[in-house]
Amino acid sequence: MSDDRAKWDFLARIPREDARHPEIERLARLCLALGADDRRRALVIAHAVAGRAIRYRLDTPRTGGEDVAGFTRPRTLDDPIDAWRRGVDDCDAKARLFVALALALGFRARMAAIWQRDRLAHVYAEVDRGGGGFEPVETTLARAVIGDGPRAVPKETTGKWLET
Repeated sequence: MSDDRAKWDFLARIPREDARHPEIERLARLCLALGADDRRRALVIAHAVAGRAIRYRLDTPRTGGEDVAGFTRPRTLDDPIDAWRRGVDDCDAKARLFVALALALGFRARMAAIWQRDRLAHVYAEVDRGGGGFEPVETTLARAVIGDGPRAVPKETTGKWLET
């Protein structure tokens, strides 16, 4: 199994565990309170938390290699909120946080990926807001709203993924 396949297998399942973490549950309750107890508003706030409150930065310049909490390094109790506490991470951590928050809010949500030549090129989220199907949720690009897939969102002026 390739490293990317193993990473994807981990990322596809871990948000369900993350959603039960006390800090994720607390963040979800805060999103709900800020959304005036409206779950759909709370989901938009959760998207802002994962998409805007965590700055995008590739792992390699930050750590010297791939860094996935609980996968590339030993698991800790704080893995589900690792990116939130640090305030900086890449696409997989941002999508992971959003999916965990969406699940904690009671939505069906899952991780999604773009593969290029058997390589994991990009990770984003998908959520079912109750309309009967999953919608893409891009957490890396600043202009994205729920329902926008990564290929549908205009890139920033650099033409690259958001790097702030």
